[in-house]
Order: sequence, then structure tokens, then C-alpha cells
Amino acid sequence: MKAKDSLYASIPEASPWEGIPTTQNTMPTGEVVENKPLLIESRIVTKWDDIRSCNLDALAEQADAMADERLSIVMPHFFSVFERICDAAGTGTDARGKPFSFELYLDGLEKIELQFDRDGQPILPTLVVHPTMAKQLAALPPPTEEQQRAYNDLIERKRREFNARRRHRKIH
Repeated sequence: MKAKDSLYASIPEASPWEGIPTTQNTMPTGEVVENKPLLIESRIVTKWDDIRSCNLDALAEQADAMADERLSIVMPHFFSVFERICDAAGTGTDARGKPFSFELYLDGLEKIELQFDRDGQPILPTLVVHPTMAKQLAALPPPTEEQQRAYNDLIERKRREFNARRRHRKIH
């Protein structure tokens, strides 16, 4: 599964001995988003002839098919959890069927709190998207001067907000 899906490969694994708990995320509004663990069963059917002849190709085909089957269950579940949490936190953006654009990207950045490094450069979030969306992103033209100006203005405003938050932190 990890070899087939880089996003899946980046998700930390829980030890099967610890069990997988139901997670709860409490939003600033008090809303609780609960996510139950996902149980998946897989069956491998081997033929005696393949076992006797040590047919590793047949075993590899079974493992490949099982990985595809599991990913077809796990990844939609992952995106469902992600969507529910983002919506509850107020950071989700519904494009209402519109194709991805630079303006939608700015709308998304508008909804989140940005962090900045010591040099004042923004630490931008990692975009987690479906592979078809990744292709659409790669095909976007470079931003126009107006779009770049809007981006720069947003980053400057977020930098001021970040600095204002830092000035009000209390050390205990």
C-alpha cells in the first residue's frame, strides 16, 4: 500500500498491539468530531499448484490486488475524516464544482493561521489532494501580476497577525 500511495505512506502507523482508539477532535466552537477506527479484512486465495511450484508471481499479484482493494477503502475514509475536521474547524473550502484556481488557493490560505520562520518567511501548509487534483495543480499557469499582488498582500497581513500573536504570549 505504501509503494502504491505516497500519501498513505506518510501516515504514521499505530502498533496493532496498542489497538486503534476512536479519536475525537474538539473544535474551538465546542463541536466534537469523532472518528472511529476502520476495520478492513483481506482474503488471499492460493492455488495448490502455485504453492507446489513456488509461483511467486501469483503471490505478488495477490499482494498487489490486496493493496489496491485496501487503498480503495482506506483513502476515501481518510479524506472523509479530513473533510469533516476541516469543515468543523472552519478551514474547509467548498469549490462548488469549480476547477481549482489561484483564487481558491488564496481563499484556503485566508481561513488558516500561518506560521513564519525566523526570517519572516511563511511556512505554508502542505496541500493534500487527490492525484487528479495534483495534475490540475501542476497544469495551472503562473500567477498573474494581480494574483501575485493579492498573495503578497495576504502573506503580509498574515505576518502582521502572526507577530501580534507572538507579542501577546505569556511565559509561565
